Amino acid sequence: MPLLERVRTDQVIVGLFYHEPGEPAVSVEWWQEPCIAFTALGSWEIRGRGGKGEVTPGSVLASEGGAEYECRHPDGAGDRMVCVLYRGDVDPGPVLVVRQVAALRSLRRSLSAQLRLSDPDPGEAEELSLALLGAVREAPGGPAGPGEWSRTLVARLRAEADARYREPDLDLVAQARALGVSRTRFVHMFRDVVGVTPHRYVIESRASHAARLLSSTRLPVTDICFDSGFGSMPSFYAAFRTAYGMTPGTYRAGHGPGRDAAHFS
Repeated sequence: MPLLERVRTDQVIVGLFYHEPGEPAVSVEWWQEPCIAFTALGSWEIRGRGGKGEVTPGSVLASEGGAEYECRHPDGAGDRMVCVLYRGDVDPGPVLVVRQVAALRSLRRSLSAQLRLSDPDPGEAEELSLALLGAVREAPGGPAGPGEWSRTLVARLRAEADARYREPDLDLVAQARALGVSRTRFVHMFRDVVGVTPHRYVIESRASHAARLLSSTRLPVTDICFDSGFGSMPSFYAAFRTAYGMTPGTYRAGHGPGRDAAHFS
């Protein structure tokens, strides 16, 4: 069956792909774009020019664009995959299966959590996908951990985010590129050091600032939205609900400076 897209950006397409019960036990498949995929249910054997292996819930498949591989389902089809297609100039390497080390497992869970949302955050899904690419390149031994240079650079740009998160045009990736670090590498480094992607860090900083204003002032919610660095009310509401599990108005009703502040929501 075709890929069921959940997120599409300039850099990635992320979606779900199923091998349905009743499909042939042996088939030849390929993706036009470079792809990283992992199975959420079921397993299968794969053979390609990069070798052979078994794709299981404990492994990750990486395929270069246009590469054909033979798929075998000795126990029958019926598996479900999360697939990331990379639209830029990306080369994850020849077809291969890598062990799902801790870094990959964490990224997989975060990406899967995004796809379970009714409206996934494209920026977060893209950055998780880029971090996934970086982690796959470092597998199967798993990353040794960020070095001193990586920590210093991330600390520098994290401080920049802390000082400027209220600016809607803040672009940490662009700043990393100016320092000679590619987008893929920077996203992977930042998440490795901080625990979240640069995009998520900035969004959560903005949401925290908005929560402080909601609880301590009677500013209209619209003013708080733009004062916190969000570019639109929909993006503000989506980010705030993700961070606090409720709308800004509901948060203010329970945490605001007075019940009479509710009419500002």
